[in-house]
Amino acid sequence: MAFPDEVVQIIEESCTPQQIILYGEKRTLATDKLKAASLCIIVPDGTDKHSLQQKLYLSILADVPINLTLYTVAEWQALLTDATSYAAWIARKGRVLYEQRT
Repeated sequence: MAFPDEVVQIIEESCTPQQIILYGEKRTLATDKLKAASLCIIVPDGTDKHSLQQKLYLSILADVPINLTLYTVAEWQALLTDATSYAAWIARKGRVLYEQRT
């Protein structure tokens, strides 16, 4: 069962993400229905992440809890150099749902 495209579309329309990564999903065993999800969003440098995160939480109308983690491009690149960072773990374990085309 795929992650809801509507959520990815709302994020794309609300900001200009470089990437959207799904790094956590909780599903029911019996039906494989999504119960909760965690997304990492890499946004342009200079983005007010706090305001954007609030805007996204208010914009995303999902039937399940969605956790959002935001990094700027510079933060993401710096943290990826440390294999023990949370960002590096997300990059290893997560699944890219959206990637900005250049």
